[in-house]
Amino acid sequence: MSSNGNSKISSSRPYWIALLVLVLLFGAYLLMPLISGKGRLPVVMPSPAFSMPDLDGNTITQTQYDGKIRLMSFIFTRCPDICPVTTANMVELQRKLQEKGWFGSKVAFLSATFDPDNDTPEVLRGYAERMGIDSSGWTLLRPQQEETIRLAEQYGLSIQKLDDDQYIHSVTSLLLIDDQQQVRMIYKMGEEMDNEQVMQDITYLVDNLSKNE
Repeated sequence: MSSNGNSKISSSRPYWIALLVLVLLFGAYLLMPLISGKGRLPVVMPSPAFSMPDLDGNTITQTQYDGKIRLMSFIFTRCPDICPVTTANMVELQRKLQEKGWFGSKVAFLSATFDPDNDTPEVLRGYAERMGIDSSGWTLLRPQQEETIRLAEQYGLSIQKLDDDQYIHSVTSLLLIDDQQQVRMIYKMGEEMDNEQVMQDITYLVDNLSKNE
């Protein structure tokens, strides 16, 4: 009887080994995107095309940022809290990118106003000077209000004008766009913005400029 029992164990062993191998292979398949880095920042959506004027009236399009990482925000200068805090955080990121030699060459910032009646070129230039915006790598866009709102909606963001000429907009509306015009992350703005995480994500994309999906 002992011999028969050993025979049964021996005959079932190849089955269990094969099952274990299948489990390990399936696990490796699931982990492969993370190991290779491709799952680090999944593609959220394609970044829509745009054509908008800067403060000097020059037409800026998305194709000008092919091959560069882009951090994009939607703002209005009369905003009392979220917009200036976000811009201040972006200025800090600007400083770190300048130290690495990436700002303007590998990484560009864009901010589009949705309040052009108040945000004249002079107002936006004053805002840029006060906040410490470096125009060598950071472009301020001043399209018609309808254009900005339409572009924001294409990103899945919401901007609404109130009766007192103030605005409410999506708090999660800071966009990280890769060198192939793909949105890779959408961050919270204002005090909830995590500069360390944003910098890590930018660094990841810069390190993979020629490998993006």
